[in-house]
Amino acid sequence: MPLLLALAAGLTVPLFIWGYQLRTAGRPAPTDLAEPAAKAAKPEEFGPFGGVINPIGRPFAPLVAATLSGAGRSRLRRRIDRAGRPAGLTVEGYAANKAGNILIYGSVGVLGILAGQSMVGGALFIIGLVQTDIVLWNLSRERQEEIQKSLPDFLDVLTVTVSAGLGFRHALARVADSMPGALSDEMKTALRQMDLGTPLREAFEGLRQRNDSEALASFVTAILQAEELGSPLARALSEISTDMRRDAFQNARRRAQRADPQITLIVTFLMLPAMMALVISIMYFGTNGSFF
Repeated sequence: MPLLLALAAGLTVPLFIWGYQLRTAGRPAPTDLAEPAAKAAKPEEFGPFGGVINPIGRPFAPLVAATLSGAGRSRLRRRIDRAGRPAGLTVEGYAANKAGNILIYGSVGVLGILAGQSMVGGALFIIGLVQTDIVLWNLSRERQEEIQKSLPDFLDVLTVTVSAGLGFRHALARVADSMPGALSDEMKTALRQMDLGTPLREAFEGLRQRNDSEALASFVTAILQAEELGSPLARALSEISTDMRRDAFQNARRRAQRADPQITLIVTFLMLPAMMALVISIMYFGTNGSFF
């Protein structure tokens, strides 16, 4: 019974936050046309229940930010860039979300510990500590996978555009506008940096550092080599696209090979016992219990 009470107390906080968000999201829009449109649009907040958690943790964000060293801040900025700066996330926004999670889950965890459920309370406190990092890591992983998958098609269109006689920068901008997504956003960022005076090498080196996609790193290397050696860019892009499709095919085969043992394990330990129990039950009831 104490364990059930502690679990119920732990679920109370996220359920309350969820209900509060549903209530606020369901409010009708104001009908007064004279009211400014800025009030109707609320800025998006980072993380699950960020609209409630971030305001709670914002007063304590400097305390969390103070625990980050200079190198830690640099690594955090790279992680945020890798995730695509979701909801305009900054180091301060990360600290606010982390502080809010620690306060909410930590307070419930302390109540669980005081109620004698130290395991449940400790688990809730750990959830508060790692939830922000887990959400950021998951967003980063999904974004890098999207970039990895969309790069061969992007390069095919870019190759055709360059072969038609358009300059590389103009072709890159046109393809980025016609194929929206995470990869296009990264290319537009590099183009904006070049428009502001950043050299091509520095802009593309920054593109490689913001992402951990191997395919994108190979693309940047080939572009820089073609720029330095003066080799035909269309041929280089076509070769890169072919290599990436070959790598994607090999990665898909490796994932399929890794899935075979997992499927066998599931069949062995889940489906096979259930089927055996079903067969035995049918034989038992079919023979009116005389099977044994």
